[in-house]
Amino acid sequence: MAAVVNIERLTGISPGAPTVITGINTRANADDNHTVSGTSNPVAIPTSGTKYSFWVTTRLNVVSGLGGTLDNIRWFTSGALGPSVGIIAQDATGYVQAAGVVGDTGDQLTTVSYPTLTGAPVNALTFTSGSPKAVPGSTSGTGPVGNRMVYQFTVGISAVPGATSTITATWRYDET
Repeated sequence: MAAVVNIERLTGISPGAPTVITGINTRANADDNHTVSGTSNPVAIPTSGTKYSFWVTTRLNVVSGLGGTLDNIRWFTSGALGPSVGIIAQDATGYVQAAGVVGDTGDQLTTVSYPTLTGAPVNALTFTSGSPKAVPGSTSGTGPVGNRMVYQFTVGISAVPGATSTITATWRYDET
């Protein structure tokens, strides 16, 4: 029997309130909330420089049914974004609440603003099914497993108004 493993988005004050997002959309807006289709607090196109979504922190959580070990965790994206819109990501050993100016811009995701990142954020679209991001962690029990994946959308002055294309973030792991 396969284990039941949820993907969770963490929001709010530490340790973060988990929301199960397995199989659904979660929007990255200019606030620290999970929403599937809400259009409040979008990331606006800046008149100069770059604006940011509040960062999105996700993790795996083993709920039940693991008869052996869950390991070899990987994360990748698929899709494409419009002009002057990007997505950066990195794994983190802990949770840090997203911050910024609600309705305007999130704080830029860096190793200073999110000190538990394992390195500087990189273009998340470089993590593909053929070349996924390795995420440290394994378990033979239930509960959260592995590092978190943290990502953030960036919007530059040449972005086109309106919703961006959908990006799919996928978690993959081995279960033995």
